[in-house]
Amino acid sequence: MEVPGLLKVLALISDYVTVKFTMTQSQFDLSPELIRHYRVIPLEKINDILKLGMINPSDQNAIDAVTFHTGLKIFPTLIAEDQFNQFIKLFFNEKDSDNNLKLSLLHHIKDDTANIVQENTVNYDEPLIQFVDNLIQHALQQDCSDIHIEPYDKICRIRYRRDGMLAVIAEIPTHLASRLVSRLKILAQLDISERRIPQDGRFIFQTIDIRINTCPTVFGEKVVLRLLNANKLALDIDTLGFNQTQKNLFIHKISQPHGMILVTGPTGSGKTVTLYSALHYLNKIEKNISTVENPVEIQLAGVNQVNINPKIGLDFLTVLRAFLRQDPDILMVGEIRDKETAEVTIQAANTGHLVLSTLHTNTAIEAISRLLSMGIVPYNIINSISLIISQRLVRKLCAHCKKPETITTDILTQLEFQKILPSTVIYHPIGCHLCLNGYRGRTGIYELLPLTEKITHLILTQRNIAVIKQQAESEGFYSLYQAGIEKILNGTTSINEVQRVIYQ
Repeated sequence: MEVPGLLKVLALISDYVTVKFTMTQSQFDLSPELIRHYRVIPLEKINDILKLGMINPSDQNAIDAVTFHTGLKIFPTLIAEDQFNQFIKLFFNEKDSDNNLKLSLLHHIKDDTANIVQENTVNYDEPLIQFVDNLIQHALQQDCSDIHIEPYDKICRIRYRRDGMLAVIAEIPTHLASRLVSRLKILAQLDISERRIPQDGRFIFQTIDIRINTCPTVFGEKVVLRLLNANKLALDIDTLGFNQTQKNLFIHKISQPHGMILVTGPTGSGKTVTLYSALHYLNKIEKNISTVENPVEIQLAGVNQVNINPKIGLDFLTVLRAFLRQDPDILMVGEIRDKETAEVTIQAANTGHLVLSTLHTNTAIEAISRLLSMGIVPYNIINSISLIISQRLVRKLCAHCKKPETITTDILTQLEFQKILPSTVIYHPIGCHLCLNGYRGRTGIYELLPLTEKITHLILTQRNIAVIKQQAESEGFYSLYQAGIEKILNGTTSINEVQRVIYQ
């Protein structure tokens, strides 16, 4: 593993240290764990002498440990603590941190059959508790949205989802997995003795809301943790990813006193953030805003929010009917899943309320056919819905390492979009210590379909979706792919990323 930025860090450490080459870990066999534990920095290796930066050069234990691990003679050099911290930030990339996480568990919990948790027993030792805390803390530091704990025959795989992509963070012995799962169940107040059926729960970790779901598999319980870090959500319309035309249309429609705004897209496409950004924009003291969700993912001050609980009869329909008797101005329904919920929300939109909701369709135009297939009559659709949005999330190119390239004929063919000039410069990912495979963060791409007079006429005459799409395009409809092309041309993302998200 090469030491990234080593020369830069060493230049900060001392004017008296001269480094002539960048070392690799294999040259002195000094593990990241040892560097962190003894707070030392390998500076330079000359023959059999290792010049070692130390916060405390008189720490003989550290010198002995490094001598033992490297077989080299140690020449201690004084460094400041802030210089050591700066080195750590640049030295340890994400992959190293992942390995450290795995090693910390294996270091503290011995692979001993005497310690294996039996069917209905739990042994919560301090190292395991610390590992669970470190696992969640590390995921939060990496801006991950989910943690997957997956038991298999010989190992248990732990994966993070970051920017929509899953990556392996650690692999641990399967007998440790049951202890890990039991610890998480305790945190969420779930039944640790029940391993045959799925369970849902939640717990708070350092003010972060974490949802947990367990599911029995062939080799044990799979656990998925959803990290709902509301502290990092801007809930600002300007940060969603709309272009200026889309933003103006969105604000115009949500500012109307009545009607329905539908946001469509697959799970994980950012629909909830879009809806809550709208609610945040509309959240004024003179407005009565209520939401019904399953579950409430973002808590917003000044908004009445209800979690449904079908086990006690508290479903979408029951809560909606209650809200309509409480003088609402704005209603947000987490998802329209059936005809009954669709009819009540449409009724609310037709009787002077602004209604925001989501629907699981791939495109904005397909939402019309979905409602028709539910049994909603065309007349109610055109009288209630004012705007349909479809969206996806694409990863943004890292600003520090993205590389420009001029569009070629082959790229033009790949884009299938002939309005681009061949001389246009686009970018593709490279990868550096500040990003993940050349990407860092995500942004939205959108298509917005207002129900204009001609489109509503086509819906009333029950014309097919292709005809409605053709009419929308003649009125300037901007498809998801065109929105993706725009993000490619302005250097926000890459061709492969847009095609992965739209055509996956």
